[in-house]
Amino acid sequence: METAARYDVLLVCWNHGEILGACLGAVARLTPPPATVILVDNASADDSLAVARAWARRLPMKVVTSAENLGFAAGVNRALGHCPAPWVLLLNPDCAPRPDHVSMLLAAVASRPEASEIGSATGKLLRARPPELTESPVVDAAGMVVAPSGRHFDRGSGEPDDGRWDRPAWVFGGTGACTLYRRAALEDVLYPDGQLLPESFFAYREDAELAWRLQWRGWRCLYVPTAVAAHRRGLQPEHGRRQDPAVNRLSVQNRFLLRAHCADAGWHLRCFPWWLLRDLLVFGACLTVERGSLPGLVQAWRGRHDAGRRRRWVLGRRRVPSRHLSRWFRRGGWVEPVEAT
Repeated sequence: METAARYDVLLVCWNHGEILGACLGAVARLTPPPATVILVDNASADDSLAVARAWARRLPMKVVTSAENLGFAAGVNRALGHCPAPWVLLLNPDCAPRPDHVSMLLAAVASRPEASEIGSATGKLLRARPPELTESPVVDAAGMVVAPSGRHFDRGSGEPDDGRWDRPAWVFGGTGACTLYRRAALEDVLYPDGQLLPESFFAYREDAELAWRLQWRGWRCLYVPTAVAAHRRGLQPEHGRRQDPAVNRLSVQNRFLLRAHCADAGWHLRCFPWWLLRDLLVFGACLTVERGSLPGLVQAWRGRHDAGRRRRWVLGRRRVPSRHLSRWFRRGGWVEPVEAT
């Protein structure tokens, strides 16, 4: 049964020593327990590695170290080879799932007549208070939705947890902070060079790129509100340009790479002029109030040949019609209600 399915936990860590113990403590309380916990440390300069090794004595855990910060995408790719279980919980070190988080996700998948089509399942994330990652009454994510401009959003982010996010739904995808993936689905969208997440992204927006690829192949994402986790979000949409300049630069770079990998001509036609208006706004910001992001535009241009190869591969393997996929890209975001079984 799906509810008894084995799963691995995959974490990529970089200077998370202050909260890593709270995250791994939550992992230790998961029921059923994970088969393996794989933690990749991206050359942390704090005590992250020491914390991880201490917890490795209490968990079925493998710690993989890197001499340099390879980025989140490359870290995930390195860890995936150590995750043989049928399900993989991709978890950020600043996230603490409730003990029944995975069992709720697996049970929800097993209860659906479309179970074999579900490639991922994601729960309700609440904003966390450090350092213990205790839950707050503020929603961090209730599944990922997308807009005709090509932007992706964590549904409900920053809103009160007042019951509006308590209905299951089909969503575009799940946040990389805490989403359970079917291993077969991940292998189905693995790039020919062995990369699950394109390493050109380094970090940010790679979860949306993965979600788009999964959608093209017909894999569905189920939002399960009873599966709850706390997440101390570092990148908060409501802060706009007041983020770290490096984050803004990567965000600009990857918004173009995301579309270059996954958007077809039909998407550009159906979502016109929204993506064009957004592009002009981003270009204008980079030339005026956010000049530190200009290198992101340059890097996106330099990566155009690699992006083109990936797009040809993605679109050459698609299983769903362009019109069917484009329905997700509606103003305000769109989710599909889950019919009762």
